[in-house]
Amino acid sequence: MNDTLAFNEIHDLHVLIEDWFTGRSPVAALDTLLARFSEDFSMVGIRGIRLDKPALADLFASARGSRPGLRITVDAMQYLPLAPAACAVRYREDQVGAEGTGHRREALAVLVSRPDGTLRWQALHETVVGS
Repeated sequence: MNDTLAFNEIHDLHVLIEDWFTGRSPVAALDTLLARFSEDFSMVGIRGIRLDKPALADLFASARGSRPGLRITVDAMQYLPLAPAACAVRYREDQVGAEGTGHRREALAVLVSRPDGTLRWQALHETVVGS
């Protein structure tokens, strides 16, 4: 695993999430989105609540098209190697809605490499910060 592969995964997932929340993705894209997460995935979101993969799936399923005009950008990525097949990536995420307001988050994601070389999200922790 290397930083380029990890950074591309962070970016690519956020494109999928933006497309899902804006409604640009078809309903069938939910499976593609959820496949990026390991079966034992967990995250602590901005409300401080821990979600497992089934809870994340429910959240995504109910949120398709709920934020038309949403724009998500990620930057300030920092690669943190953990093991030959795992890393953490620290990054900043900005979400801006159609009305022009939004939130900035600092996030830390743990990614694990599968035998086929694809990455899966193992864990995610997000915190809202000032802009």
